[in-house]
Amino acid sequence: MRPGRFPGRLLIFAALLLRLPWQWLRRKPDPESARRILILHQFLLGDALMATSLLAKARERFPKAEIVLACPPGQAPLYETRPYGIRPLPWQPRDFASIRRLFAEERFDIAYLMGENRLSFLARAIGARWIVGFAGETPRYKNWLLDEAVPYAGQPEAWTDTAARLIDGPEPQPFRLQDWQVAAEGVPPLPPRFVVLHVGASSATRFWPVGSWNRVAATVRDCRCTVVWSCGPGEQHLLSAIDVEPDDIVMAGTLSLAQLRAVLSRARACVCPDTGIAHLAKVAGAPLLMLFGPGSETLFGASRFFAGFTCVGVGPAWFPCRNQRSVHYRDVDWALRCFRKFGDQAGECRQAQCMAAVPAGQVAETLEKLLHE
Repeated sequence: MRPGRFPGRLLIFAALLLRLPWQWLRRKPDPESARRILILHQFLLGDALMATSLLAKARERFPKAEIVLACPPGQAPLYETRPYGIRPLPWQPRDFASIRRLFAEERFDIAYLMGENRLSFLARAIGARWIVGFAGETPRYKNWLLDEAVPYAGQPEAWTDTAARLIDGPEPQPFRLQDWQVAAEGVPPLPPRFVVLHVGASSATRFWPVGSWNRVAATVRDCRCTVVWSCGPGEQHLLSAIDVEPDDIVMAGTLSLAQLRAVLSRARACVCPDTGIAHLAKVAGAPLLMLFGPGSETLFGASRFFAGFTCVGVGPAWFPCRNQRSVHYRDVDWALRCFRKFGDQAGECRQAQCMAAVPAGQVAETLEKLLHE
């Protein structure tokens, strides 16, 4: 057991001992009378933003309830403008003070787990009256405390649209920018026409070759737009081999997520691997061109919820090692993806050939069409 998590786990275990004897006496709250709703997760940025559909549906299903989004501290500032009237509550498993804050909250009527059923132990410990999660997570013990298990889609579907299935009822209304106000404070001066090229990614298996980025940057300049190079903190080395020209703008890990969203909201387009910033572009309303190598365009590309905004994927439709069928530790027959780590050990990816197979020419042509629409 990790030392940083021990005090929080001890608190959760002690609370469970008091609550578990009453585990089987609960009934599902009437949606009309539910006053407090908790959406609980520790997802990385991309998965969390794709589940914006769940926030929208929660507000539609519980129009008068207080809805709390308990999320990682680094993501909480994104929600300070209160999209869908939801209150962000930062927490993390290693921060005992943040776990205590969850215990200090008034009891929740329903807790929704985005995809991590292990958090059901925390939800029960803080007194949630009803816990809803997706079915089938492995190992099975993670599902023991669910009161309601919702199956994943039985046919190909974007994870964004699947996330909203967690709450019963019709699909939420498609995303609108007015539902999530853009906070523009601290955004640097920007030219009238620019394209964001985000070269970073959550894994080295999603890095695109330098020559391909240079080819796309040349297309941006030919279309009389300014190139804005972007990457995350600690990824500045990815730009060192790229041909950055004097008129280009470099934003290398210098902006907060809220500031980067504001930049993306003004961009003519964003080109990005299948990573968290691509999904930040979705909630910014930026026309998006996603580069798919190990990831699944079906799962992580365009969706019904974001149908009002442009999202185009480029990458090989099939690749031999894109053969894993797990989504959030659940077997999904129709999902084909690769989530191997980058490295030289057995079972790891030593060279991201799937990203090298994303054709720079096709990306450049597709981007040119987007910029002329």
